Amino acid sequence: MTVVVVLDIDGIVREQQSLMVEVRSADGHLPAAMAAVRRALLGLEATTLDGISSGPAFVSSPIPVPGAQLLVVDLGRLPAEQVLGVPELLVRHLHGAGVRDASVAVTRSGRVGPIGDVGPSARCYLRASLGPPFGDGSAASPWPLLDVALDWLHGTRGPTDQLSALVLGLQVPLTAETARPVAAAVLATLPTATALTVLAGDLTDRLVAATLGVDRALPAATLTVASSDPALADLPGRMRALRDLLRGHASTLLWAGVDAEPDGERVLAPQWSQRPAVDGRPVDRRPGVELLADVLVPDAMWCQILSAGHLARLGGLPPGAMPLPHGRAELTIGEAEQWLPGHPDAPAVRAQGRALLAGCLVTAAQARQMSAARARGSAPPC
Repeated sequence: MTVVVVLDIDGIVREQQSLMVEVRSADGHLPAAMAAVRRALLGLEATTLDGISSGPAFVSSPIPVPGAQLLVVDLGRLPAEQVLGVPELLVRHLHGAGVRDASVAVTRSGRVGPIGDVGPSARCYLRASLGPPFGDGSAASPWPLLDVALDWLHGTRGPTDQLSALVLGLQVPLTAETARPVAAAVLATLPTATALTVLAGDLTDRLVAATLGVDRALPAATLTVASSDPALADLPGRMRALRDLLRGHASTLLWAGVDAEPDGERVLAPQWSQRPAVDGRPVDRRPGVELLADVLVPDAMWCQILSAGHLARLGGLPPGAMPLPHGRAELTIGEAEQWLPGHPDAPAVRAQGRALLAGCLVTAAQARQMSAARARGSAPPC
């Protein structure tokens, strides 16, 4: 029995600063061994030529996955002699903790293809209850979004599509069985202000992606499906399917929206972000209102799920809205086809939506003022 190092770890470590280390073993000593490896990595430190003492930029807690444990490591500015000693450090601490049968491998960063080239996409934005100090949601609030996102992804991907997780620039193969435990472990382990994306498709001609934010105070997710072949894309059909998804999960959502995008850019971000032009026209920048998702919306979209705070600011159900259980409402404006990039009706339906939702749309300055008030614990000004 021995610890076997697979792949060209020395070469990969020499070339990469960000790594995903996988140690696969059925040995019961593995959790303690991985904790020891993490402590050893965090203890690495050296003084650079400019006199700055530096260690690894980030070392995650061990992430348990079926049959293995993972460490996400950013080696930062460590000098070459310490970087090249990482493989030996791994083996030494595994042996020291009593692990006698294991394989060690690393995953390179930068393997994701040109996602923005997949063509127009149907996009869905999901927000769950805000955690403290921005709302009273529980600390476990990301998990309902994880279930919604992965159920959708498994139902949308092709039967032969390969699954992978992308986190901190590193892509890790998944199976249908390991997708949820790996995603849950990553969400529970990584620091805030990062994101996890589960991908399916070839990422250049077809894409199915679910991205979840790690920040538990601001649980957010985006769902994206796209194809470079218009005959296969069926964006209106994809948008209607996403609306059906929202209807089925409205009670767990604080806000949600379905829209069409001209490409696959920002697939890896859980936040909404406006483009410099919409429908081919320059626009004033609108804020993402992440901290205020219970009372504001970022922009007009084909379909949105609104909760009690939105309806209060709008003075009740807006024209055309449909009431849903648990105080939610659905507002769909026009037909999905009218919202497609380049459609002649797109400017008019977006303007209609902005008029209907005017009470929930604010400027960037107003959003900053309201967010600051909420962070201080006071009621946001109207």
